[in-house]
Amino acid sequence: MLNKADFEKVLRPVEMAESLPPVCYVDETLFDREMDQAFRGGWVSVGRLDDLVVPGDYLALDVGGTPLVLLLDSSHQLRAFANTCRHRGTQLLPPGRGRCKRIVCPFHAWTYGLDGALLAAPRMDDAVDFCHADYGLVAVPAASRAGFAFVNVDGTAPPIDTWLGDFEAVHSPWRLGDLITASTREFEVRCNWKIFLEVFNEYYHLQKVHPSTFSVYYASPDPLDKVAGNFSTQFGEHRGVSSTGKVDDGTGPLPPLPGLSGRNLRGTRYSWVFPNLTFAASIDAVWIFEAIPLTPALTRVNMTVCFPQASVEQADFATKLSAYERRMEAGLAEDIPVIETQQLGLSSSLARAGRYSPGYEPSVHAFHRWIAQLLSESDDG
Repeated sequence: MLNKADFEKVLRPVEMAESLPPVCYVDETLFDREMDQAFRGGWVSVGRLDDLVVPGDYLALDVGGTPLVLLLDSSHQLRAFANTCRHRGTQLLPPGRGRCKRIVCPFHAWTYGLDGALLAAPRMDDAVDFCHADYGLVAVPAASRAGFAFVNVDGTAPPIDTWLGDFEAVHSPWRLGDLITASTREFEVRCNWKIFLEVFNEYYHLQKVHPSTFSVYYASPDPLDKVAGNFSTQFGEHRGVSSTGKVDDGTGPLPPLPGLSGRNLRGTRYSWVFPNLTFAASIDAVWIFEAIPLTPALTRVNMTVCFPQASVEQADFATKLSAYERRMEAGLAEDIPVIETQQLGLSSSLARAGRYSPGYEPSVHAFHRWIAQLLSESDDG
């Protein structure tokens, strides 16, 4: 079992630091601690708010191994509840999206309103001192910021604005809350959840892994921004292109996001909201990934691509969107075999921690510091 001393080198400045011990990517006990401390104890991204449009729209999903229901109530308020009947614990809704006027247990028909209140409990008249108000759904803190939905499973995290710090201010030029989800995809990768997020947030691999798809379009990135909150962010300019998200097949790029100016019209901001949300806020689109840990070596990924309303309303948007999707598919096809190979290497009993390229992996180091501090704190308990 790791302790504080094992993370000492991770916590050094990036120029002197070592990466996380390889056991952090393979050990079941450490995985369980991450689920407890980061995914149940912190604010976790669970999708874009525009996926829930009218009252009764819901998403049933697992967060940190806990089944939840995220929904809009009758007043358009975002709510989250345990996906567990208060009678005898039956899962109320199957995983996925849907719409309902109320939630009805498939076992004994206990019925709940969109506010979680127990509305009906058939044949409970003989139960002594049974009160409907005592058996509403278990509520989970939920919040939305910049168009993203977040939940805190165990209710112990700081307020969402404390958790995110200046996240909204840093990203205000991209008007994230106004963007529309245009494309979604879900897939699984045979690697630890951290590995998938790490590769998206470092420039170091571009020349080797993406020699003809992405590396030729990126200049060296800026240093990591100094921010307040549980996130990291780094901006990098492009090399002579207005979009790195489309294939070079003659399809014209979509227009810039409204409100962008100056350098923001010449590059992409890569951000990572700890633990599981990362995105590239670019000139014409925002590419979003959420990692859902399944096992230490298996991760489900939700990919979302968002555009402004004006782009979505273009007559040829579907054609242009296909070009953007093909470019991202090409990038993933190059990334995934490498990171699955990385998982195999980290699984070796002879694997050891390495060093960072300070200018090209600072966001990975920032996250490693965050997870090291989290695991160190849980070790105290």
